Amino acid sequence: LYLNPTLLRYLLDPLLDNQERGFFPYKYCIHDLGTHYPRCIGHRDGKQEDMEVEESANMVIMMSAYVRATNDTEFAEKHYNISKQWTQYLVDHGLVTGTALTTDDFLGPIVNSTNLSAKAIIGIAAMAQLSDAVDNRADRQKYREIAEKYVTEWMRMGEDPSQKHLKLSYNSPNTWFMVYNLYADRLLGTKLIPESIYKQQDEWYLQVLNKYGLPLRSGDTLTKFDWNHYTAASSTNTLLRQSIFDRIALWLREAPKHVPFSDKVLERCSHH
Repeated sequence: LYLNPTLLRYLLDPLLDNQERGFFPYKYCIHDLGTHYPRCIGHRDGKQEDMEVEESANMVIMMSAYVRATNDTEFAEKHYNISKQWTQYLVDHGLVTGTALTTDDFLGPIVNSTNLSAKAIIGIAAMAQLSDAVDNRADRQKYREIAEKYVTEWMRMGEDPSQKHLKLSYNSPNTWFMVYNLYADRLLGTKLIPESIYKQQDEWYLQVLNKYGLPLRSGDTLTKFDWNHYTAASSTNTLLRQSIFDRIALWLREAPKHVPFSDKVLERCSHH
């Protein structure tokens, strides 16, 4: 995005092409282009690892990020129908996701994941940006209003009774999760998530930091460094940001791993 945003379009184009030709039978976004490398034949039978909300939101967010970085309105026009299709899926299934896989598929399906819904709602706001890029004011207003309405509901359902953090899922009080999907709100400048939420999360994360970084969720010491970086990048708390980076650097220095820099920290990240 920063050095050569055209590379992002090269990543998106094959996924868009496959689905715009009708090679995937569902209204949500395909997870990948199949396991037949180098033939990118996708999943015509619809049998795949479904991440319906996750991938639909990812695509609309990345499409908007690309258009914002390049002002390539032709791209937005060309793929407007498919982005609306995926956004409609987010409107229908994004606020209350039910039992769904997230990108952290190793955790298994999560019921009403607060983090997943955050991505879905930001995805709807990203569609408002794509509408703006093609000068469709009616759609821009429609999707922006839905996103703003959903955010209010999301905060109500996602806030823990302690009022100290967001819950892992709507249905599980006294739990928490690293809500790294807020990064898209910062990246796209949607300004959808109130600063009070960022501040609350930052203060909570400072309390639960472990030796090698921020755990992914309550009751577990497993973490992922990509999400640690997203969380640091989303934060306005300089102490939290520096603490996360320092702890990741410590892991890189101390861990007896041969992998240069994996995303998932398989040996559990030590306590304080």
